Amino acid sequence: MNNQELFLKMNRRQNRKFQTFWLFGKLVFNLISWGILTEIFFLSVFLLQPDIGTNGAKFFQVVDQNRYIPLVLSSCMAIFTWLLEDVILFRLLSRKSIGIAFLFRFLVLLILVVFVFLSVSAYHYHNKIFTDLDEYLLLLKWFFLSRTSAFLFIMTSFIFLIINMGKAIRQRVGSHNFTKLASGYYRKPREEDRIFIFIDLISSTKYAEQLGHRQYSKFLQKCFEPLGLLEIKYRAMQYQIIGDEVVLTWYTKHIQNFRYAVKFYYEFSYMLSTMQNEFKKEFGIIPDFTASINSGKIMVSEVGSLKSEIAFHGDVLNTAARIQKQCKSYKRKLLVTKNFTEQFGKVSDGFKIEWIAKDLLIGKKHQVDIFAIEFDDDFKTDYKCEVPTSTACN
Repeated sequence: MNNQELFLKMNRRQNRKFQTFWLFGKLVFNLISWGILTEIFFLSVFLLQPDIGTNGAKFFQVVDQNRYIPLVLSSCMAIFTWLLEDVILFRLLSRKSIGIAFLFRFLVLLILVVFVFLSVSAYHYHNKIFTDLDEYLLLLKWFFLSRTSAFLFIMTSFIFLIINMGKAIRQRVGSHNFTKLASGYYRKPREEDRIFIFIDLISSTKYAEQLGHRQYSKFLQKCFEPLGLLEIKYRAMQYQIIGDEVVLTWYTKHIQNFRYAVKFYYEFSYMLSTMQNEFKKEFGIIPDFTASINSGKIMVSEVGSLKSEIAFHGDVLNTAARIQKQCKSYKRKLLVTKNFTEQFGKVSDGFKIEWIAKDLLIGKKHQVDIFAIEFDDDFKTDYKCEVPTSTACN
């Protein structure tokens, strides 16, 4: 096993840990969201009707005596929705449109609500279940038509809508930008120091002609499937996917982000290589990507009125895009700028940096130093697991 294979094998083991951490994070989010929103609803009811705990329906009397019941109910809903949406049916839902996924989740919610209703009604009329089934069914009918049932249904529906709307918005704008977009932070242009990586498909025009626009679109979808896990693992912020090119960014304030950018590309390439047989069987071609990285100061602003989005502007992006086009000329997979290598050199263990040339890029007045980054022949076998600070290695 060569150094590169060893490096990537270790990263594959890390991916299993990150998938576990990711699922655990989704569960925590569900538990907290359902718990907080459920408590708000029940608190509102008891504030608006102070005597409901003594003179109201039996359900509210029980809740008044034991305030842990809403927490138990919300936890059950959170766990069940998590199991179905994020564990069992995640792959299926991720391939559907937002509308179809939303309707499917709502159907799941209705099934869970009915289950909860049956459980609550059994508690209400437990002494009738085994004595007189007809009477129990009549009581059950009354229970479903009662104000208590209406409250529970409206409450769970509102909570479901709020949580899924939040998830949909975060999915569209990215978790990193969600808060800043909501607060209007980028309404005023801001200067930031960032790293950008441009990852582009080799021979894209040839593949598009060979496959046709329908198959080519499916081909690109499959190519970009591994991005989700890697974005979480390396804390990358996806800026744009433009046709066959993806642009990602990191803040420069954390020195490890320079290393993450390089590892992101190599692991993305490796994950695609493990899918070679699938690509060959389905499309008859095997994808290969080149990349470029640059870092420096750029401007960030929210643009658009009817549909707004966060846009990055500056020479850093232009230079990175121009360098990426030189990968074919210099026969290298990953090219970077001098600005990037100056910082990456501090965390470059396992990689080697090689100066390639001074090049006068299109649209530039001055020549730019171009470097290549590859695996180091002296790569050490005691390479340690590297993960963001929010997670840890065993």
